[in-house]
Amino acid sequence: MSKITTSLLSLVLVSVMACQTSPHRNVAADYQISKNAKQLVTWETKANAVANRSNEVIALSHFEIPMRLLEKDIDQTLESSIVDSLVFEKNGEKYVRWMINPEDTQWYLEVKAFLEKNGVDATPHKFFDAYLTASRSMILVNPENGASFSLKVSTNKTGGNWTDKKQTWDDAKQIRTLDKWMTEATSSMETKNLVIMNEPLAFGIKELDHGMIMRSLNDVPKDGHYYLPGFSALHEYEGARIAKLNGATNVADFWDKHYNQPLAGALAEFFAFTGTWYDSPHSQNFLIELDKNMKPTGKIVLRDLGDSYILTDFANQTKFSNIAKIWDQDNVLTGHTNSKVGLLHGNTPPTWLSAARYEQYGKNFFNAFEARFSELSGIPVSELSPEKMTVYQYSYIGKSYKTTSPAWKQFFMNANCMNGERKTIGGVDCPEFFLKKQKKVDCVGNLNSILMAN
Repeated sequence: MSKITTSLLSLVLVSVMACQTSPHRNVAADYQISKNAKQLVTWETKANAVANRSNEVIALSHFEIPMRLLEKDIDQTLESSIVDSLVFEKNGEKYVRWMINPEDTQWYLEVKAFLEKNGVDATPHKFFDAYLTASRSMILVNPENGASFSLKVSTNKTGGNWTDKKQTWDDAKQIRTLDKWMTEATSSMETKNLVIMNEPLAFGIKELDHGMIMRSLNDVPKDGHYYLPGFSALHEYEGARIAKLNGATNVADFWDKHYNQPLAGALAEFFAFTGTWYDSPHSQNFLIELDKNMKPTGKIVLRDLGDSYILTDFANQTKFSNIAKIWDQDNVLTGHTNSKVGLLHGNTPPTWLSAARYEQYGKNFFNAFEARFSELSGIPVSELSPEKMTVYQYSYIGKSYKTTSPAWKQFFMNANCMNGERKTIGGVDCPEFFLKKQKKVDCVGNLNSILMAN
């Protein structure tokens, strides 16, 4: 090989190495948003009848705040790649990247003033790639390690009919408490329809009552499942497209079977495990799990759990009885429920879903809800079904259940058993009826795992 050829090869190798180790990078040069996560963004922003928003990447700004100035609540099992995306060390001190919503023109100024008051540099920095959703939450990608998650902070502008959404620290604390409860309950109980989009990390500025809360995207960033927002399923064109992709000839029938009724099952499980019901149960808060071929799996993903009613009759009989004390007192109920669902609340109905059919959705929802809840609670369907259903056209459809009968009281007495415990809060052994609702312990599988680990 000639000296000239050798020199050229050396120059090429040096150039390649220099590119690989360069401290400069373009936005998302190392890691980009996954295919399924980008599809979620597109559905959120483009298959939304209320607001058409950009689905393009944003170089998101953030403040760098010393952790000593913040309140925090971080789940110890949260992936280190996500924690390390938000928490870093500078000059021997831990800092938090506090996001600035790109649409906000008001709330971030309070954070800026807070930093200046405390002698902290308030210069905005850029690190994350971000994408808008239909609401104030954003989907973030760490361009250095690929960690992807949802996050929300305050903004005075957002998509759809929801504007000026301050994210408070008080609300973030409530969300984290309910998240811990739901994580424990769902890990112990058998579920058919329910999937939770956990919110395992929150930071707060107590003085301002500002919060920042992170939400998991489960296996979406790894291209496991697709998550279809409920409002996209009921979208004029996208809902029809996916239904037809699955061989449906009647779009309204398809989404009754694969969204409305599975949602009833998921909310029955959510209610049976926590005595909790959404305050605003509209399609912004529900996602339909699809497999890699966009076929519904029967699972419904619940998100934004903090926006809920707590039933003290149930909560007081669990080890999470303190939740009623920290909850918004307007949303603490005793002796009755406020059970409703509004699949098209705040949205525009598609032409393929008539008002009469929407009302039938409501009837089918409560039939499915009562059947699943009765199966879990032991309260007879005959006691649940006579309750009157109220209907608001293309909005909320609801029932209010009185929770004072002997059957309800029996259910509440065993509430702790619905959290995977073997005894009631009073120390009585859980009845076999409730124990059968708990997940079976795979002793052989656990033993094999231990042996393989060693």
